[in-house]
Amino acid sequence: MSENSEPKPALKKNDSHLRKRGVSSRKIAVEVLIKVQEKGAYTNIALANALDGSKYDLSERDRAFITALVQGVLRNKNNLDKAIGAVASKPIDKIQPPLLNLLRIAFFQIESMPDIPHSAVVDTAVELARVIGHVGLSKFVNGILRTHIRNIEKGRLIAEPVDMSKLEGAELAAALAERHSMPLWLVSRWLKRFGAEETEKLLKASDVPAKLTVRVNDIAMETEGYQRLLLDKGVVAERSMLVPTCLVITERKSLKGPIEKLPGYEDGIFSVQDEAAAFVGQVMAPQTSDVVIDLCAAPGGKTVNIGELMNNKGRIIAIDKHEKRLNMVKENRLRLGLTNIETYTADGTTYEHPPVDKVLVDAPCSGTGVINKRSDIRLKLKEEDIAEVNVIQKALLTNAAKLVKPGGALIYSTCSIEREENEDMIEWFLNDESGADFDRDDISACFINDSLSKLGLEEEAAQGYALFLPSRHDFSGFFVARLKRK
Repeated sequence: MSENSEPKPALKKNDSHLRKRGVSSRKIAVEVLIKVQEKGAYTNIALANALDGSKYDLSERDRAFITALVQGVLRNKNNLDKAIGAVASKPIDKIQPPLLNLLRIAFFQIESMPDIPHSAVVDTAVELARVIGHVGLSKFVNGILRTHIRNIEKGRLIAEPVDMSKLEGAELAAALAERHSMPLWLVSRWLKRFGAEETEKLLKASDVPAKLTVRVNDIAMETEGYQRLLLDKGVVAERSMLVPTCLVITERKSLKGPIEKLPGYEDGIFSVQDEAAAFVGQVMAPQTSDVVIDLCAAPGGKTVNIGELMNNKGRIIAIDKHEKRLNMVKENRLRLGLTNIETYTADGTTYEHPPVDKVLVDAPCSGTGVINKRSDIRLKLKEEDIAEVNVIQKALLTNAAKLVKPGGALIYSTCSIEREENEDMIEWFLNDESGADFDRDDISACFINDSLSKLGLEEEAAQGYALFLPSRHDFSGFFVARLKRK
């Protein structure tokens, strides 16, 4: 059957072909990519559901391989599609999603996984094409891949490398967007704000998988003790320069697979949390006698961190309007043995309560600081989304102001690096009637040792906020500010 007579392929229930080693892993990766690209699923959730719910007997190596394929394709989608388009006889948008994602996976392996022989990539891709379609599709896939491999062997380039130093304006934005598979509008925005050099660093940082960082529950165990325990198990971890209870894992040796495999997880000794996100607890600096409200608590990383900092004393009121997500807070609370956290399903923009000591607004945002963790942001985020989320952020801040007692603190944070969601939002709040009783509160003392000077954030901290950029600070992009009620 010719390529032009290709019918719409569908993933079949007959899995006899999947007995061949590696085909089942690639099939799962294709299914996850379709859910992310076609149905708008979050990458991390779609991956977790696919891996945990798989009917195949997946080894830890299989799980890591599937994750690498999915994230790799999403991070390199533009370049992969360009390479496919160079050898396919039909436009990319005319190739059905299952077949297109199969090709993207195969091209990604050829381009970025040199340890896998090209012949093995072709064989498994051809076998999988039979599973999702028919013999005609397998011949189509075989032809495309072998043509691409021949072009590589003959040194034929899809396009000459672009010298970014010679480009500027719209041409530079377009070239960077294509190279890093990022939305053109976002690259243009970053160029305008940060300049060419910083923008290219931000884009490169967005392409690098996030480091695995754990925050030790020092109620259960001292951080140094857990670091030694990990080392005894062959896991090398470095102390964070920003948060004393955070450990950045640099080598895992024998302990591969899900984070739950690390010693102490079930015993509540640690949680997974990026350093910048964990820094929010230091900015809040809760006391053991405080009453705290977390207006956007789910999934609960910051909530339980606050509970640990309060030494399981005081009172934390965790609010979220999504009951299913709030269940994650409950699960984490139980695993860590924290009894000072109460959970309530409610809307943080309208929730009422007598004024308390401290309120946290970890606001919904564009997520542009964590694109290396959530590759689906590249596909789904639109420029108008920032204006829409600004409305929610303002409503949350307006309501939060009513919940802070005189002398209390309001902490605002996002995992965005966009000015409208961060610095401009604080400026708006202080100039709005709702924030008339609030002032910026210097957070310089929240930085341990000499981390403030090393990070170059002295001026910002004195103004009551910190903006972490992954291009400069070696952890996720994040914003946090503290405001004090007069």
